[in-house]
Amino acid sequence: MKLWRKFNSFLNMTPREGAEMRDLAVFIRSLSLLFLGYFVLTSIALFATTYYAIAVIECLCAGLFVISFVLTYRGKTDFAMGFFGSVIVTAPTVLTLVVGWKSNFQWCLIVEVLVLYFNLNYDKEMKRKLFWVISIDFALLALLSQFLPHALDFNKFWGVFFHLTTAVSYAGIIHIIAFFYSNKFNTAEENLRDVNLQLRRMASTDALTGLRNRRDMNEYLNMISYSYERNNIPFTIAIADIDFFKHINDTYGHEAGDYILKEVSAIFTSTMEGIGTVARWGGEEFLFVFENASGAQAKAILEGMRNTIDKTVFRHKNDQIHVTLTLGVEDYSQIIGVEAVISKADSKLYQGKQNGRNCVVY
Repeated sequence: MKLWRKFNSFLNMTPREGAEMRDLAVFIRSLSLLFLGYFVLTSIALFATTYYAIAVIECLCAGLFVISFVLTYRGKTDFAMGFFGSVIVTAPTVLTLVVGWKSNFQWCLIVEVLVLYFNLNYDKEMKRKLFWVISIDFALLALLSQFLPHALDFNKFWGVFFHLTTAVSYAGIIHIIAFFYSNKFNTAEENLRDVNLQLRRMASTDALTGLRNRRDMNEYLNMISYSYERNNIPFTIAIADIDFFKHINDTYGHEAGDYILKEVSAIFTSTMEGIGTVARWGGEEFLFVFENASGAQAKAILEGMRNTIDKTVFRHKNDQIHVTLTLGVEDYSQIIGVEAVISKADSKLYQGKQNGRNCVVY
């Protein structure tokens, strides 16, 4: 196991070009090792059956795969990819012409098609042209092999060995290609999901406070009002405003104002956990929605929250800032709808402002 971990670490080593080339480098290394093993094993069979000339050709091919493997550690991964592709086109072409179609060397060309499309350095037009070059090569080999003599004539043992080695090697090669393709696809999918999730959060979240923004809250209100009408589930809407917020900005600075917005938003979030939601409605205004709760129940919760904020000393740098809230609360009514309910809650908020602030009006 220790030896395997060392080998795996060596195989997955980041190339000199940087981490962005790592997947391609590991891809080339893995395939080069498999092809190396395949050509070494089949060359053994050829030497054992006295096909020395063909065995030497295979040994040369094995050496070329060693070169493509080593190049990925020398900061030449792109070149290694092109070199590897050239080898798995040239080697099977030569060997199929020399040995014959039954040798199965020609299937390396199909592997090159799959490898070709993994390479991000070629554009679609280049890949299309190379695909046709490989396809024509494959077709010509199929045609010419019918008129060329088959140089191999194994006995039963070496024939089984040769075909078994070919089958296992190609199965491994296809497995590696499929693994890298699926890994590449899954990584791209995960990245896309993460980006989409981040975009959705950005579109639905207030950047400063982390609360829902007005757009997202409107969508939520449409959803919950529909649920109310279908299932007769009550909910309550409240609007809060930080008292004399302009004075806080003018006295302590906008940085302090942002600090206060974030701090009270954290208290709002903690208060509403499990009972509803809150959004930054605009500026220093916030809108609360209490699910399955009456106005009286919401008022009691908001009174506790208002009292907590009133007693909290907010410290920003060397300043101690006192903050109070005024809130208006209104039960949802199907008859007048969401906008009218918000308007009535806002009127009660204004009434609280007129009556001295730092209160909850229901």
